[in-house]
Amino acid sequence: MSAKWGMLMFAITALSIYLGGYAYIAWRVNAGFNLQAPYKWYLYAAVAVLAVISITALFGARSGMPGISVIGPLGYILMGVWGMTLTLFILNDAVNAFNLIFKIKSFRYYSTIVTLGLSVLGCAWALINVAFILNIKEIKIKVPDLPVDSLRIVQLTDLHINSFTSHKNIKKIFSKVMGLNPDIIVFTGDIIDTDINEGDKFLEYGFDHLRAKYGMYAVTGNHEYYASLESYLEKSKKLGIKVLQNESVQAANIINIAGVNDSDVRNPVAVKKALSAINPALPTLFLSHQPESFDVASAQGHSIIQLSGHTHAGQIPPIEIVRRLMKYNYGLYENKNSKMYVSSGTRWWGPPMRLFNFSEIVVLTLEKAENR
Repeated sequence: MSAKWGMLMFAITALSIYLGGYAYIAWRVNAGFNLQAPYKWYLYAAVAVLAVISITALFGARSGMPGISVIGPLGYILMGVWGMTLTLFILNDAVNAFNLIFKIKSFRYYSTIVTLGLSVLGCAWALINVAFILNIKEIKIKVPDLPVDSLRIVQLTDLHINSFTSHKNIKKIFSKVMGLNPDIIVFTGDIIDTDINEGDKFLEYGFDHLRAKYGMYAVTGNHEYYASLESYLEKSKKLGIKVLQNESVQAANIINIAGVNDSDVRNPVAVKKALSAINPALPTLFLSHQPESFDVASAQGHSIIQLSGHTHAGQIPPIEIVRRLMKYNYGLYENKNSKMYVSSGTRWWGPPMRLFNFSEIVVLTLEKAENR
């Protein structure tokens, strides 16, 4: 099967699941309240309208159509409402299965009210969380071979800048970064969602105001490939951001900084290549958008400190539940003498919502370990 047909089948499957989810929500609300005609048809019609708005926004976000730019953000929010409401109604059905034993009168009616109430509260909190909370995540790691007493590294990941992104929002994030006095700034992928690199659009977001004592470094994420990889690489170079593509550099003879292309994170040969030219006398910072490369990178015979993103800590259900079952989701991990921190992301993808996790700017402070 060709890649084009594969993408088409994926799109059809995803669309079927998405529409099926909307139909399921309407069906369960109707069953919970035992709606009769014509009210049940009003409910199905209302849900169908929301589904059309959401799908139009999601599939048309890259089209540049004037109308899409208006409904686009609403479409993403509706996708988040869909995810949380669908998850809660599935859980509601599981709870109602027990009522087949206990047979509590009107249990489904009241459980439907509770489910809808929790959905409203959860969605409201998730929107407020994203709008007002941006944590500064401080991590300190002792490093035996560090030539300086300490090194302050700021990680930005998963900014997901698209045509709906506010310039003010990104500039506010960058202002916080500069207030942290970084020695090094690293971008661990998914900086852009669409091609915003034409002309001086990159500068409009304030990238040219970022400065770091020992430089700025980046790797690609999967969304750079969806957007415009070549123009992203070109603009990054002009801004003084070194994009590491299965290679390594030395920053001021203090630390090795290596990085792997997102397209190669599951390729052991590419990961090994990225680390092949490091100076073993210096500590190594390894950048990989996806955390899956940690197993190979940490098995190369020397300790590394890996920074990754991609997972968003799940963001919202049902993905949040699925991500918690995976090997690497969020936080600090260790393998042999190597460590990896997986960030929840500086912003978000899709719905501007987070339920049980927060957006963050990571400040990794490497401290020189005392000789024993």
